[in-house]
Amino acid sequence: MSWFYCIKEGFDGILRAKTATLIAIITMAGALTLMGIFALASMNLMALIETLRSRIALEVFIDNGRDEESVVELQKLLQSAPGVASVEYISRQEAAEVFRKEFGDEFLKLLESNPLPRSFRITLAKSHQHSDQAERVAQRLQGVAGVDEVVYRAAFFKQLDRYLGLAAALALFVGLLVCLGSIFVVINQVRLVAYAKRRIIETMQLVGADRFFIHGPFLIQGLIQGICGGALSTLLIQFASRFLFTDFGEIFSLPEGFFTALILSGIVLGLLAAHWGVRRFVS
Repeated sequence: MSWFYCIKEGFDGILRAKTATLIAIITMAGALTLMGIFALASMNLMALIETLRSRIALEVFIDNGRDEESVVELQKLLQSAPGVASVEYISRQEAAEVFRKEFGDEFLKLLESNPLPRSFRITLAKSHQHSDQAERVAQRLQGVAGVDEVVYRAAFFKQLDRYLGLAAALALFVGLLVCLGSIFVVINQVRLVAYAKRRIIETMQLVGADRFFIHGPFLIQGLIQGICGGALSTLLIQFASRFLFTDFGEIFSLPEGFFTALILSGIVLGLLAAHWGVRRFVS
């Protein structure tokens, strides 16, 4: 009976206060849209940085005194080294082709032979795509017999880690501000509705109604408002991603299950706002 009463009163409260309910839904949708856009921006930024890290490779130049058979053995040895994901052999001819594409072939035409050395291009494992780990791998490979020199973009690695740390700290700070601000706005909106019904709440307490009996209709309203706010926020972000971010398809993507998480966040936000908004009027 209590559940039936709470559901009935919840829907009746929404129908009786259409304007306040609409304002609450729009407020919640705006808050969820802000949080959703911020979450998308943070996730896509992290994905972009991870992509940049995965493309950074170590160039291992081979000692000129090594024959082809020992080079094959060296490749197997490097492949088994900790932190190494893959090893690609680059012959002198392939190095010359890369040089021609980058700088033209005028310089090579002046030489009677190809001066470019053989090398390996090493891709690091994901767990080692950081400046400290990459430096350890480079130092370890430098000591391998048959390796002449190990070259990689150490400065870029260090700058990337530094900027990623700053971006993560800033994202956490701004994310907390957005979440707290959104929750505060929605709670205040619910408190206005609860304040308008404070006399009814006081009367219900005087006749012995328990907390669930009083909170129930507000929780149902918060649930409905959360679903509607999440659905409206989903439509807004879908519109933005389809018509405003079409030119950034290579660096902007929507994670799987994102909109489901957004609607669930709306439900949680609506229930929390309803609970916190009405509890100050319940002794």
